[in-house]
Amino acid sequence: MEWHALDMEVERSRREFERRLEEGHEEIVEHLERTLRCCREAEEARRHDWEELNGRLMTAEEQRRFELDSIQTLFATMTREHVRVIAAASEDMERRFAETRGENRAHTEALLKVLDRLPPT
Repeated sequence: MEWHALDMEVERSRREFERRLEEGHEEIVEHLERTLRCCREAEEARRHDWEELNGRLMTAEEQRRFELDSIQTLFATMTREHVRVIAAASEDMERRFAETRGENRAHTEALLKVLDRLPPT
């Protein structure tokens, strides 16, 4: 294999890695935005249900407690989602690194076989 071809292969691998990283980042951001939107919608539905059940608007103190509960729920949900996303990304990276190690091992073995076939100098 020529050095130029090797350089091109390394560059291609680097660009592919950067592309996958960018796609993964966009996917994570979209997932977290969907989760945040669902939390906000659930919060509004819960407030509406509370007001409908009690037949009146919330007082300032009830509104403050409701907002604190909503913030705690939001933090817990977003933390859970962040942990899940990071765990999934870690597993994906470990799998890809294992695949790369396997490919590298195969390339090394092939190169050693070629070197064994060369006539002695």
